[in-house]
Amino acid sequence: MRMISTIWMRMISATMNNRKPRRVRIPDSPEEAYRNALKTAMNIVGYKDNSEATLRQKLAERGYAEETVDGVLGYMVAKGYVNEERMLYRTVRLLAEGKLYGKARIRQELQRKAFRSDVLAQLDWSDESLADLDFAVLCYRLLKKRGGQRDERTYAALRRYGHASSDIKKAYAMLAEDDSE
Repeated sequence: MRMISTIWMRMISATMNNRKPRRVRIPDSPEEAYRNALKTAMNIVGYKDNSEATLRQKLAERGYAEETVDGVLGYMVAKGYVNEERMLYRTVRLLAEGKLYGKARIRQELQRKAFRSDVLAQLDWSDESLADLDFAVLCYRLLKKRGGQRDERTYAALRRYGHASSDIKKAYAMLAEDDSE
């Protein structure tokens, strides 16, 4: 029964991800097209933070002209509705605390999410908004979640999650300290 539900969920997910983008009727007037594109962009950003690249792609999929999309993106960035640096730090925190990823895996995920390279270069782990993230503690939480075993498979899994060897050693030390109490 579980296998059937897994297959069904994969089929539903595949059809949702491969659905055709919604095309909208683009008005003849450039001013009206701009207003419609701006309204669409506001709805997209209101639902979820988007980078400039993803917002550009979503507007283009809906059939808006490149000039219109450029104008809308310029307005959205100028007003602060699209702020990739803010989104970057929010995403880092989500990946670290939510998925227990280490620094290497977080960088990989950020690149996959199509952040601009200049924004990625600005990522500062000692920034005040990230200063309270202790990757050794996150690694420890992941280690406990995986059963706390000290073997090659667990070590390899922690490395795949992007944790540095030093953080893994500290996590094992914390685990040993917990076991001794």
